[in-house]
Amino acid sequence: MAGGAESTSSAKREKLRKKKKRDALERKKNDLFLRIEKAKEYLAQQLPIVCADLEDENHDELMEQLPLELWEKIVDEYVQQNDLLALAMTCRFFRDTTKDLGKKVETNLNPDSLLELRENRNVTSHSLGWFCWVCDTMEVKPGFVWYDCLPRTKGGISDGAVYEGDLVNYAIVQGSVEILRWLVEEKGYKLNQRVDELAGQGGSIEVLEYLVKKGYKFIGKACEWAARGGHLESLKYLRGLDPPCPWDELACCYAAGGGQLEALKWLRDQDPPCPWSRRDCRADASHNDHQHIVKWINQREDETDVEYSDDDIRYW
Repeated sequence: MAGGAESTSSAKREKLRKKKKRDALERKKNDLFLRIEKAKEYLAQQLPIVCADLEDENHDELMEQLPLELWEKIVDEYVQQNDLLALAMTCRFFRDTTKDLGKKVETNLNPDSLLELRENRNVTSHSLGWFCWVCDTMEVKPGFVWYDCLPRTKGGISDGAVYEGDLVNYAIVQGSVEILRWLVEEKGYKLNQRVDELAGQGGSIEVLEYLVKKGYKFIGKACEWAARGGHLESLKYLRGLDPPCPWDELACCYAAGGGQLEALKWLRDQDPPCPWSRRDCRADASHNDHQHIVKWINQREDETDVEYSDDDIRYW
């Protein structure tokens, strides 16, 4: 009996010991959580003060190097629209400068705007780091939406929306295979219905080759847009595919309207030549003041024009 009582007492002491140890660990855990919460409160109070002091220091340092008027000129004339957000996030000085200039701090990934900037040499290609920053900073919506098909209203495209397809198309326009591969293979973003058009107008052979290796079939307007941009090597590549990327009279019209004489010559020198309408090519070239194209068309003597009736409708 004495041995049984001693055994029971020993078990109770062990249970009590474990309970005290567990209670002590719980108190320590709760104390740590309390300290963390206090640290967060302190950080929330102090961080804005420290950041403000740093921004003041940056402001004074920047003003010592260049006058405000010159900073405004740099931002106004040399910072492209899609870089304004990153610039404004750098410090209060740049944020205030963009605001004072009335700049809209927004990122526009409409491919038409990007192509216009690229053709005018007003934009530097963005790096993979920039695309990573966009993906980490902005809300990137799945899929792709045509900018010119839906209004920016409820049910259409929301203001400031960035879609996965926008980033894919931007990489294609830039001719950035590394970025395109990252978006498609790492991020899982899908190709969309503007790939033909933008790959053609972007004119990057490397991008075209990558898309073909991924199994993409060029069955759209890639030749027309390559002709418009004067990307002769891209045209040759597209027509050398099996089966060749299709073309029609629009390819010649786009080349003429874009002032791309070498592309137009190549199109017409193929066997068989790319179909064309001399009347429409001449009209497009004249409308855009490409008189050298008009002169070349007038010197051509062939009877292979595409004929249109009065009821025909042009879509360009």
